[in-house]
Amino acid sequence: MKLRHQLAVLSLTFFAIPWAGCEFLRSNEQTLSLLQEQSLQATGRAIAHGLYNDSSLLYPEPQRASAPFNDRSLQIRALPSTPILDGYFDDWPETDWRRFGTARRPLDLDLGKRDEQLFIAVKVVDGSKTYDTSSPATEPSGDRLVLVTWLGNQRQRYVISTAAPGKVGARPLSRQLMSAQSSAIAGYWVDTSTGYQLELTMPLALTGQRLGIYYLDADEGGISVRGNVTPLDTDAPPWLIHSTAELDQWTDRYKNREIGVQILDRWGWPLATVAAAKQPQQPTTFWLTPWLYRQILGTPAIPATQPMTDTGQIVSSSISAARRGLQAHETVVTDEGMTTRFSAPIKGPEGVIGIVVTESRRNHYLSVSAPAFEALLVGGTGALILCYLTVLIFAIVLSQRISRLSKATQNLTATDMALPLDQFDDELTQLTNAFNAQIYKQQELQAYLKALPQSLAHEIRTPLAIIRSAIALLTDGEQSLPERQQIIARAEDGIGRLTQLLATMNEANQLEQILGQEPLKTTDMSALVEELAGAYNITFPKWTFAVLADETALVTNISPDLIAQALDKLVANATSFAQPGTTIAIKLGRRGLWWRLTVINLGPPLPADTDKLFAPMVSLRDRNQKTEGSLGLGLYIVSLVARHHQGEPWAHNLEDGTGVEVGFTGLLT
Repeated sequence: MKLRHQLAVLSLTFFAIPWAGCEFLRSNEQTLSLLQEQSLQATGRAIAHGLYNDSSLLYPEPQRASAPFNDRSLQIRALPSTPILDGYFDDWPETDWRRFGTARRPLDLDLGKRDEQLFIAVKVVDGSKTYDTSSPATEPSGDRLVLVTWLGNQRQRYVISTAAPGKVGARPLSRQLMSAQSSAIAGYWVDTSTGYQLELTMPLALTGQRLGIYYLDADEGGISVRGNVTPLDTDAPPWLIHSTAELDQWTDRYKNREIGVQILDRWGWPLATVAAAKQPQQPTTFWLTPWLYRQILGTPAIPATQPMTDTGQIVSSSISAARRGLQAHETVVTDEGMTTRFSAPIKGPEGVIGIVVTESRRNHYLSVSAPAFEALLVGGTGALILCYLTVLIFAIVLSQRISRLSKATQNLTATDMALPLDQFDDELTQLTNAFNAQIYKQQELQAYLKALPQSLAHEIRTPLAIIRSAIALLTDGEQSLPERQQIIARAEDGIGRLTQLLATMNEANQLEQILGQEPLKTTDMSALVEELAGAYNITFPKWTFAVLADETALVTNISPDLIAQALDKLVANATSFAQPGTTIAIKLGRRGLWWRLTVINLGPPLPADTDKLFAPMVSLRDRNQKTEGSLGLGLYIVSLVARHHQGEPWAHNLEDGTGVEVGFTGLLT
């Protein structure tokens, strides 16, 4: 199987990541759901226990605790600000209308309170409006609204009618009512295209905590009635459902929490509500996300639940169970999102007197956080596909690079002995560089071997000629003894030069063999250079050697013997060019991560072509400068020592043109 196919198959294992993510989500959801239910249960039980000990918070009127259910009770909600009585409801919060009558001829009511003042919003559909033309002393003759309260255990009725749109007041229909009571009721009457709108206010205490409202439509001499009571009722009007200041104060302790709290009476009418802390709104997700979540994680679908009836009662399976005296959990979907709800009964001596509902949205959990799941699903899948494609592309590119290198290796020629490099900086490029380095060494060796015969012939020609002429002269036998001794000395000099050449070649060969085995030692290079300079002053008395060190101690890992050998070659090279009596400087310092060893001599400048100065069997001396027995191996040995210490040799002329500096670097370790 090809490399690209192997990597492609291997990349398929990445798809195990979504499975692990789904398993984590499933386990995390179960744990979080359990913790949420436990938290809701503990909070609900604590509230129920507190209200059981003080049931007057639920029912300031004790008789209401045992009153029968009346589906015509009116609910009052708290208003954030005092409405302006203008017949319009734009300064109300979003209205929550309670409808009476028929669909064609409805009466819509909304009640609110502010500072113990009751506000009533009324909308009437009336196709034939009839305004009041009666006198204050007679029964109203037009369309009118009647309020029925309960004071002193008696029904009290007030009528609101008008001869034209505008401000309105109330007239008592009961003789025992005082005018001060009726004058406390005020409002505004507005004519609309479909009927009327009324905005009224009255003291909440004037109702006796009970209120009935009905509308009399005077149409063609007849009267039709719509409302939560009728003129024929004789019983007390239905109870007003609202929170008391004492209950609101008692429930304030549960504000600004993640758990919402609702206090209901025993029939499911809300008495007090503490909303949960507002959570960040989740962005809209793809419509298929919930279905995918249920399919992947096995979460059952939860039908949407309407938590409130058209009468204002809050109903659900858990609340129904609480009305029977049971505790229950449920998960519902409302306008606020998926919600976990716990309902606990408040039990009195005669049974259930109220219900505590604690609820918490689950949008902060992964299971219902559709954006989070969508990000996991879409982003994770996209990332996996991207990873797969990336690995596939990488496999193709890598395979192509290896194929290209394979073909280049097969096509190596004598003139093209290097593998092509690319823009990547990786192990394959490093391998190519290493291979090219070996090729370069082979090329150097080939060049060395190619140049060796010519160099040897050139270097050996002179000493052989000297020896040959000496032998020829000695063969003649005509020389005097001093002359013969002089000829023999010349022959010995030629032999010495041949011996020196052989020793130099042997030195270079041995150095190449032992470089890879030479260990590095922690050495003070400053002390080593000072010691060698002292020896050079004795070995080369015609010159003065000065040490220029940037530091008194430069300690690093080097091969002292090889450093000494390389410095010997640099000093010998300097003495062959510098005039006797001059100073040869040996400079040691550091530059970044490298140490730097330099020999400076005041000699002739280097020629322009110095690229091959450190190559074997290369010498750039002219014939007048060239020393006897030179094969161009001295600086080559310096380059070998430099590379052994991960450095490079170098040479250049001084800026003032007075001399030359030659040296090499190494890595500080």
